[in-house]
Amino acid sequence: MYTRIVTFRLNGPTGDEYRQHAAAIADAFAAWDGLVAKLWIAEPGSETYGGIYVFASKDHADRSRQTPEFTGLVVNPGFTDLAITEYEVLEDLTARTGGVLTAA
Repeated sequence: MYTRIVTFRLNGPTGDEYRQHAAAIADAFAAWDGLVAKLWIAEPGSETYGGIYVFASKDHADRSRQTPEFTGLVVNPGFTDLAITEYEVLEDLTARTGGVLTAA
């Protein structure tokens, strides 16, 4: 497995407007090949939002960068302080603590 963590601050949209936008595009993420899970994260006090993506493999994560959802994220003027980091999942340890993620 492979993981991507994305965070950004809102630059214009309100938290409610962001949630409406996210709801409108959520199903598109579910169609990504190899995406095991996407967790939507928020810290409304600092207007920080983002996602934690779990992929079946690094190859799946690499291919997801070509999707309209990913490329739209990178150029969206409503988001600032965008940070994208990716990590290999230590599967042997995650199998001991990962619960439903390891069943996928």
